[in-house]
Amino acid sequence: MKSPYFLTQVNVLRGDELLKFESVQKWLNSLDQMAKNRGKKGLSETAKAMRLGRMWEYTNKGELNPDELLQEAQEDIDKAGKRLSEYFEKKRSKWSHNSAITSLCYLRGFYTHNNLNFPKKWGVPKKEVSKVSERDGKDSFYKYNSKSKEIEFKNENMQHFVQNLSFRDQTIALCLLSTGADATDILNLNVGFVKDGRGKVVDDKRFFWYGNRAKTREPFKTFFSEEATQFLKRYVEQERVNAKDDEPLFVGQTREYVFKKGERKGEKIVVDERLTAHSLSMNFRASAKNMGYAKEKNVASPFRPKRFRHLFRTACAIAQIDGGYVMAMMGHASNVSASYLEQDSSIFEKMFVKVEPLLTVFGVNQSVVNQMTKEVNGLKAEVATLSEGGKAIVDKVKELEAQLKSATEIIYSFEPVLSTFSAIADTPEGQELIKKIHEAKAKQETVEAQMETDKERAEITKDHPTTKKVKRD
Repeated sequence: MKSPYFLTQVNVLRGDELLKFESVQKWLNSLDQMAKNRGKKGLSETAKAMRLGRMWEYTNKGELNPDELLQEAQEDIDKAGKRLSEYFEKKRSKWSHNSAITSLCYLRGFYTHNNLNFPKKWGVPKKEVSKVSERDGKDSFYKYNSKSKEIEFKNENMQHFVQNLSFRDQTIALCLLSTGADATDILNLNVGFVKDGRGKVVDDKRFFWYGNRAKTREPFKTFFSEEATQFLKRYVEQERVNAKDDEPLFVGQTREYVFKKGERKGEKIVVDERLTAHSLSMNFRASAKNMGYAKEKNVASPFRPKRFRHLFRTACAIAQIDGGYVMAMMGHASNVSASYLEQDSSIFEKMFVKVEPLLTVFGVNQSVVNQMTKEVNGLKAEVATLSEGGKAIVDKVKELEAQLKSATEIIYSFEPVLSTFSAIADTPEGQELIKKIHEAKAKQETVEAQMETDKERAEITKDHPTTKKVKRD
């Protein structure tokens, strides 16, 4: 046996070239089988690449022979323990404590899956509560109501955050929260996703989404909330109305390219480039900074895109959604989620409706706007035939029109005065608006009744003229 400090050097290898060593093959094959035993399809390519990357570092970027490292440990386990300890300290000097522990566990697995166990003195250090988790705990979005005995969505801060975003990013934020999807998957959607075979925006209450995660290729089934669907429809109608089905749904920037054709002048082509996950994260961080969060460079924001996926999972737990449906909606790999994915979309929607209130930021109710629009149009049609005496009603209609416009702008700019009819009744602004609407309707009804009476009286007078009274002496 060669000295562990004079191990045979090999030609510098890439991480994936370490697969030619028997010890590495046995390590990964064992992990793959364990994953299958737990109901998964096997060790994912991402998980394999991460472990090979750590092994590449551990072997001094492919200079040392993994098989000889294993032989070293078989001869003297303490030498392997010291080698791992040195690696851990070096890793911790550059990475976080918990990340260094994760890397250490990967490499200990190299030994244990080759039938070599470490004594207690070479145990794994305990993980610390991550700073990100600690900060997230201080910015919880759910609270327990001792009166109703229910957990509620504490959405005031979320409303404030979303209001600081552009309309495009507002739409993305609601889509992320309501679907539990990764930002990359949302941004990979094309315009055709929201359209039917005739090129019209699908007239669904909630958009259904059945796809594969870009990160793991695992299938998922989920829904966009009613709120997110409304904003997505409006976004397409306003921002992407002329876009083709195969063009990006969410555009980052527009670039102009020139393609040269022989000696002729190049042809200019304008291309809408897809918004990137990095750009979205920067936009979210800027909004958080406006609220006073994440002002320091290395401090995580409680409103980062990844947090929205965590909130979806939390909301599902609060709503007591069956774990199999949660895994299927989030695209987690397991035989359990695979069987749930076979269920009809209507079953998924039934589950989703239970958790939807915990994922709704503003509670935008389009029926409020539709009802107000109907009432205003009705008043306008009626008062158009009134005499000068109906000027007060005309003024009231104009007032209602202004209120309707304001309400619509507020709803679609995420500064809603109203969220639901129940919320309206609880606010002074809402009570005042309801009062004005009822007063206008009551006054209109009075005018209509008076007009009807005058009309009937005129008809009677026309057919049966009233005889003038004769003055008697």
